[in-house]
Amino acid sequence: MVSKPQRSLLYTLLSCIAAAVIGSACNTDRPPCLQPLSAQVDIGCYQHIDSNNTYIDTLLPNVNFVSLDIDSARFWYIGVKNVSKFAIILSPVHDTTRWVIQADSAVTAVDTLTFIYDRKLKFLSNACGYTYSFSLKQVLATKNDLDSVAINNSDVTTKAGIEHVKIYY
Repeated sequence: MVSKPQRSLLYTLLSCIAAAVIGSACNTDRPPCLQPLSAQVDIGCYQHIDSNNTYIDTLLPNVNFVSLDIDSARFWYIGVKNVSKFAIILSPVHDTTRWVIQADSAVTAVDTLTFIYDRKLKFLSNACGYTYSFSLKQVLATKNDLDSVAINNSDVTTKAGIEHVKIYY
């Protein structure tokens, strides 16, 4: 026969084991997603410097880069000083997205860039879920201040360090 203090200790021990088993069974935490989730269009700005078709990075003095079609990116870059590289997003619900760029918000004209693309839903992992990748088909631009625009790499994915579009001033 078990004494009363031993029974109390046994109940306490059993309830601790039960709580540990139940607590671990109810754990719904997923592993964290350790990779980028949104594909960005990386853009570089360049300037023609001589007759040998040499181009260099050009720092835009006081740039505004604003989305016309994506409300959450309405004021993406406002008054950013001395920058030549930008990362913007494309709409996952449309096949075109328009952006306005102004190299110097104090004195230069505004140009509109229209990105035309195909979008594709892509599964990343159980932890990260889904994202969109894009394939740039064309970039149209007004030429109020900039000279031209070229697609350098049409595949817009979550990979970093790839320049997709070049803007020439």
